[in-house]
Amino acid sequence: MSRLVLLVDIGPDPLPQITPVSRAPINWAPPPKAAVVVPPPTDVEVKPGTDSITITWSASPLPGAEYVVWRAADVRGAPGAWEIVTRTTDTRYTYTDTTGAVSWWKITVLVNGVSSGDSDGSPMTPVVPPTTAELILIQQRLDKETADRFEAVAAESQARADAVADLAEDLSDAARLSAEGIAANAAAIAAEASERASALLNERLEWKAGLSREAAIRENADESLAYAMSQVSAGSGTQFDSRNIWYFDATSDGWTCNGEPSVVDGWLRPADATSFPYLQSPDGLDIDGGAYRFVKLRIKRVGSPVWAGRLQWATAAAPVWSDTRAVTVPEPVWDRDGVATIDFQDVGWWPSVLKQIRIQVGAAQDESAHHLIDWVAIGRPTPGAGVALVQQEAAARITADSVEATQRESLAVQLRGDYEGDDLSGLTTGLIASEQLARIDGDEAVMRVVEVIQARMPEGDESLATEASVVSEREARLEADLAQAKVSQAIQARLPDGDGAVASVDALDSVTGRVENNEQGLVAMGERVVSMTAQLDGTHAGDEDTFAGDDDTYAGTITVYTVIADGDRAVGKQVELVDANLGAFKSSATSQLVAMATEVAASAEKVDSVRVELEGKASTESLSQLRNSVEQNADGIVAVAEGLQSVRIDLGGKASAQVVQGMETRVQQNEQGLIQVLARAFMQVMADAGGGPLIGGMVIDNNGSVVNTRFLSTTFEVIAPGAANGMELRDGYLRVWAGNSQRIIGNGFGADGLMDYFGPNVGVAAANKLNAKMWMDRNGDAYWGGTLRAGAINSSGQFNLNNANWDSASNISVVHAGSQGRTKVVLWSARLSAEVISFGNSPQPTRTGTMRLRVWRDAALLWDESITASSVNVYEGDSNRTLTTQTWQWPQRSFTDTTNATGNIPYRMQIDFVGGTRYDIPAFVVGAEASVAVLNIIES
Repeated sequence: MSRLVLLVDIGPDPLPQITPVSRAPINWAPPPKAAVVVPPPTDVEVKPGTDSITITWSASPLPGAEYVVWRAADVRGAPGAWEIVTRTTDTRYTYTDTTGAVSWWKITVLVNGVSSGDSDGSPMTPVVPPTTAELILIQQRLDKETADRFEAVAAESQARADAVADLAEDLSDAARLSAEGIAANAAAIAAEASERASALLNERLEWKAGLSREAAIRENADESLAYAMSQVSAGSGTQFDSRNIWYFDATSDGWTCNGEPSVVDGWLRPADATSFPYLQSPDGLDIDGGAYRFVKLRIKRVGSPVWAGRLQWATAAAPVWSDTRAVTVPEPVWDRDGVATIDFQDVGWWPSVLKQIRIQVGAAQDESAHHLIDWVAIGRPTPGAGVALVQQEAAARITADSVEATQRESLAVQLRGDYEGDDLSGLTTGLIASEQLARIDGDEAVMRVVEVIQARMPEGDESLATEASVVSEREARLEADLAQAKVSQAIQARLPDGDGAVASVDALDSVTGRVENNEQGLVAMGERVVSMTAQLDGTHAGDEDTFAGDDDTYAGTITVYTVIADGDRAVGKQVELVDANLGAFKSSATSQLVAMATEVAASAEKVDSVRVELEGKASTESLSQLRNSVEQNADGIVAVAEGLQSVRIDLGGKASAQVVQGMETRVQQNEQGLIQVLARAFMQVMADAGGGPLIGGMVIDNNGSVVNTRFLSTTFEVIAPGAANGMELRDGYLRVWAGNSQRIIGNGFGADGLMDYFGPNVGVAAANKLNAKMWMDRNGDAYWGGTLRAGAINSSGQFNLNNANWDSASNISVVHAGSQGRTKVVLWSARLSAEVISFGNSPQPTRTGTMRLRVWRDAALLWDESITASSVNVYEGDSNRTLTTQTWQWPQRSFTDTTNATGNIPYRMQIDFVGGTRYDIPAFVVGAEASVAVLNIIES
């Protein structure tokens, strides 16, 4: 074989020392890969659970990521040595921890053998479940809280009932005040008319018969006045015999004072003085003090002087003035013109001869506040039969900015007999008075009519005084922004006794209408008050004696109607009150109706209250409230309808009983839809026998999703009508029976304090441990005397295998606790992986080995199975590595264990290497190749 040779001429120069000079590059070696950067895990959360700790985190964005869970014990608030707990591809891991101790947790990410940085270490303590004793205490607290909540609901309902009772009481008080105010106004009008007539009848007692007329006209630049008065009077006798009388028509008639007196239109005016402005009669009167012991004078007040009425005297035997010879008189009742007549009666100057008198009526005297004297008389009373008087008075006045017209008519009569005084309560009198007023003043107009009818008869032998009156008032008033009309009428019939009344009947009816434009806008209001009362004084009212008795008697009715309309609301209201009292026994009934509408709401309410009382000893009360409302505001629409009823008895604080029941419905809606739907009904029963209140009852709530019913009761009975088969819930136990058998569940029934009983149908009292087929008592003890078939008993365990424990003889073990000796099914499965990682495409030699798995119950071998596995090489180009694995896989097997052993039975499983070659079991393997064993025992 020949071979061709090619020769090349390289020239005469010598060869280089190294041939070739530099090494030519080669292109067959793989280029180096960039290092993989694995970010640490994010959103790591460590949360406690019952005997466990759960760690969660977000998935890594890199493919093929695995997660390593690390744990460290707590050492004085810092993590100790970190240990790997598991490797997993999940993003959640739960660790069982029954120690209750603090531990630290962190996560790292592995991608193709490259690890990320650690997450922040987080300490956590598992939740230790409470012990049985603690659970008992917790349940007892929950039971008490439930009872307390129920009692709180009862207290709330009682408070609502009390509030309604208070409302009824306030309504009664308001109605009484309104009626009393109108009655007081009518009484004041009657008193004014009566006092005016009294002054007229007593003014000139020497009249026999008379007719007088008085007229006045006054006109100037500011005022025009026309005044006329006419009087017609008749008297059947004289009532006052004057020894001396001074009229002061033109002069002072010899009277002096601490200064110079003056006469003004027939009235004597004392000189101004800052104190003691007296008037002193002429000296040397020479009046028999034993025969004439009365002084009478008619006076008038101007402005508001301070009253100080006093009379002093000097006699022939004692001519020097002294405070010991003086008497005082209280301020009289002034008529509309400020005129009154006063008397000094039975003056103690007898039996001396009267020499001079000194009179004082005011504490001080000046231009704006002083008194005037019309006449003064010294004399004595004499018998008179009667006086009749008719007076008509009219006046018209015009000033620069007002017009006024008044007319007053009075018809007064009295039968005096031999009465010597001027107190009309001792006389038979009659009065008809009418007053009319029309006035326009600036921007105000007032029209008013008042009428009074009054008659009185004094008390006599074995008889009481009698009195009857009718008062009527009508008024129309206009102002720039006000229109008001009012009509009221009051009648009274009574048997007076001094300042009080032995018996009386009062009735009034008042109506007021008012339209006003005020700061809040236009307002229209109307009110009507109707009242009638009757009363008897207990010292005069009785069954046997005409004027004998023990108890006061009272009966009354009041009705108040109110209407209001303005720019913001409309209100209609009616209140009715009826009450009756006799001594210590009192009763009342109150009712209120209210309807109201505003720009955003409407509501209506009805309240009824009935109350009966034996004062200080016992009281009963029944009340009812109905209330509805609809409101639309920024929160949406709220509609409410509710009702409340209550009955209550109180035995003077010694005992009480009350029942409160109510209903409530509420719906609230806004733009997003329904917010609240509630239907609720409740009934509370409360009784106090002296040892504190005991509360029971029921509450039913329905919110559209859940109906909740709660009962609070010492005993509870639901009794079936059947005899052979039935059910009853009572006295703290539930009993069901059928034929000859019964089951009872309760809170400590029978002589043995049982909580559960099954046995012959002997009833509750005879149920005991001796005749029971099954019982449980309150001490926690139990007994079953029949044939028992219990449910399944399951015992299981899952075990992670690694290089330290895979072949342990005790690691994979489960104690089957509480076995009943029945047949058991034992299930198991296991997977064991050996793993080697090599750089680059570096396959490892094949190894083949055999592993054996055995299962024992205690010392008895139940199963023995061996598996042979060979290693497999897999090159992973992405990570440029070779993964060599050798896996032994035992699929789930089962074995029926027929042992009849009872109690706690130990089971265990063990894996061991029995021949061939193998690679090492790593510290941990994750994913599909993880090493794990499962052992499960089921007894049924």
